[in-house]
Amino acid sequence: MRALFAMGLAAATSLAGCQMAPSSEAKFSSPIFNNFSDVATAQDRDRPPYILSYPDETMFFFPIYDRPLRSDLNLKAIACRRSADGALIVSARIQNLGADIIPTQEQLYGDVSAFRVLARVTWSNGVSQDVYGSVPFPMDVSMVFNLDTKQTRYFAQDVTSIEVLVDPDQVVPDPIRVNNVLSWQGTMNPDSPSCDVVRS
Repeated sequence: MRALFAMGLAAATSLAGCQMAPSSEAKFSSPIFNNFSDVATAQDRDRPPYILSYPDETMFFFPIYDRPLRSDLNLKAIACRRSADGALIVSARIQNLGADIIPTQEQLYGDVSAFRVLARVTWSNGVSQDVYGSVPFPMDVSMVFNLDTKQTRYFAQDVTSIEVLVDPDQVVPDPIRVNNVLSWQGTMNPDSPSCDVVRS
């Protein structure tokens, strides 16, 4: 009986022919299983996006985030004070007005920080010096932080102009940088230097 059943099955297969059809899930999940000539096209279409930028926000060349980060660094105010040895220290008041946290990461200048602040100080003889300060922790959304730069080499009494720039290295995804700079010009009192500028 088993031999007779096997012979009948073989005869039915030879008459009807052997046909294979992909399942309904395979039809719509990937074109590779429906059309074998589309294999090369699919491989070229789905190549990983090689992003060569710093900082690297990819995982095995694929973007980590499904949308671009939105940050807006606002330099709200700058101020000055005199150090113990008579040099100048510039302070910046910064706020994160973006929709995402600005994380700390390894920077090209060697620190682990969120970003830097640059203060370009110019004296009466035309000599200028760039002093920096780094934000050493993540900046939360709407967070306000007061940052002091390193002190200058020369005395505060001869300063004539100061220009403060937030994120000069442009590591923060801030596409519109209209509120990242504040400037001051004038003369200072050597005993109590002041360069207060507040963004209106």
